[in-house]
Amino acid sequence: MQTDNPQLALWRSEFGRAYTERNDRDQPERVEAWRQLLAGIAPRRVLEVGCNVGWNLVYLDRLGIAELYGIEPQQGAVERARARRPDFHVLPGTAFEIPLGDASCDLVFTSGVLIHIAPASLPAALDEIYRVSRRWIAAIEYDAPAEQEVEYRGHAGALWRRDHGAAWSAHSPDLRLVRRLELDETLGYDRCTAHLFEKPGAP
Repeated sequence: MQTDNPQLALWRSEFGRAYTERNDRDQPERVEAWRQLLAGIAPRRVLEVGCNVGWNLVYLDRLGIAELYGIEPQQGAVERARARRPDFHVLPGTAFEIPLGDASCDLVFTSGVLIHIAPASLPAALDEIYRVSRRWIAAIEYDAPAEQEVEYRGHAGALWRRDHGAAWSAHSPDLRLVRRLELDETLGYDRCTAHLFEKPGAP
């Protein structure tokens, strides 16, 4: 299994630590975005892949989610998340190696993570997310009709826009699209697209 690549190296460097400093703030309007995305479903155990310091877990906690897990490749962000909310289960890990069992979480999601995975590496990440999900998978990402690499803060090979819903459907055609939402500034997002999928046969 892939455990390292140039993108992971970048996020584990000072570049990733600077990202954490810029984005470590409460955005309470995102609670409403999550309320809309999860309308009609009731996951008990939720995992965020690439949780940074855990703000999405805080928003889900405000919605009453009982068990919240996160994995994050940047050790400093893991430590900050644990210090803020020791009751959350935040672990070192990556989208390519999630330290949890098969079908162990009702919902597994990414938020601004798949965009930073290179096209050649994306199938391995989707495989691992699918493995850990028991019922639902969500992706909140910057989308585009066709895959395109975009320079990110002066770095090439660090961000790709694509149709992430189509990427999931092509990779795992058994998934059923539950809903697709466009998230804008009123919900705390910079023009992101959210997709929620359901796995077949889940109780």
